[in-house]
Amino acid sequence: MLMYSLSLLLTTSALLGQVAAHGYVPFIKINGQTIAGWDITKGKAPYKFKIISETNKHALSDPYTNPQPLRVVRGTKLDSGFIDNPASADITCSIGNQKLPPGPITATVAAGGTVEVLWNTWPIGHYGPVINYMAKCPSSGCSSWKADSGSPWFKIQQDSYKNGEWASDTLAKNGFKYTVKIPSKIAAGDYLLRHENLALHGASSLGGAQFYPVTGGGNLNPSGLSFPGAYKATDPGILFNPYQGDAANKAYVPPGGSVYPGLN
Repeated sequence: MLMYSLSLLLTTSALLGQVAAHGYVPFIKINGQTIAGWDITKGKAPYKFKIISETNKHALSDPYTNPQPLRVVRGTKLDSGFIDNPASADITCSIGNQKLPPGPITATVAAGGTVEVLWNTWPIGHYGPVINYMAKCPSSGCSSWKADSGSPWFKIQQDSYKNGEWASDTLAKNGFKYTVKIPSKIAAGDYLLRHENLALHGASSLGGAQFYPVTGGGNLNPSGLSFPGAYKATDPGILFNPYQGDAANKAYVPPGGSVYPGLN
């Protein structure tokens, strides 16, 4: 079986209290193996972090550990809990933040396999879709590649409103877990995986949508989307009121276009 590696991206960084309030990804799971993400809750210095277990209560959080740990999960430069401007450079899963290193570790997964994204929390009522993209890294690898030029991204999966429930609430009710299905027909290689929560609870007015992207076989080499560039603040999937009722929610179409054809 052909294998390829991917480096997850996490772009939910912000003021730490706000991040903890909305959610972040401390772990992913591949092939039954739990892999550490970017943990901001350990310890108490220099801020008062939430204590999540007795075993880590004296440890510093990842951003303030010296040297900083290497992770498969990245964060953005913006430190405000969410990104409300889809045209901002902060929408790209970034590298170079002093507190958030690029995450040079890759995690290997089979084409057609799954990556389970484990959030620490997500508020019920922060309605919106969950969208997943990938981008194939250049020959130099993923660790120093920001993927913010050209159009390397392609959509692999999206869940929005089904059976009277938004995907964000389904994630929350499922123990804060979301399973990303890796396409079976893309070419082997190194990829970035962008996992995104789009909160629409304040999106009935322009600039109200909140972006929480988690920005880490076959022969397809898809592309076509750029970040920034794929989203506009006025897109119907971003400027949307999720309180209009079941009929309107069923008609909702996530931003970023359709899932790239022929991936599976």
